[in-house]
Amino acid sequence: MGLQYRVKKVNLDLYKRKVEGYKVQFVNQPIIMEDNLVEYISRSAHIPRSMVRACTMAIADAITFYVINGHRVSFGKFGKFHLKVENTCVDTPEECLADTVKRTTLCFTPSTDVKKVLDKASLIEYEELSEE
Repeated sequence: MGLQYRVKKVNLDLYKRKVEGYKVQFVNQPIIMEDNLVEYISRSAHIPRSMVRACTMAIADAITFYVINGHRVSFGKFGKFHLKVENTCVDTPEECLADTVKRTTLCFTPSTDVKKVLDKASLIEYEELSEE
């Protein structure tokens, strides 16, 4: 099994010129819901589902708590979480206030181990079913 992709036609704005091109787009499979994830972890780690659910909720709460309080959070071999802020550029430091913030985003940076797994994953072109 590999990462499935399809080729998508796109219109690019290249040097103020409209250009048609093609690019790879990953095929999104259905979202894995929390219950499915808990079940998978429970089976692979031989831990009761209730304990897995409690742990995942506690981990999410802890990451949220620390990130909101200004920390970067390293989650071992999985990766790191941190906040990113997008704001309006102003002329003076005095104008740089909380109301210039447009958006705050929780960012995730995968670990080197996760990146290695992704680098080794094969790419497979997605075969769409024809409607005959």
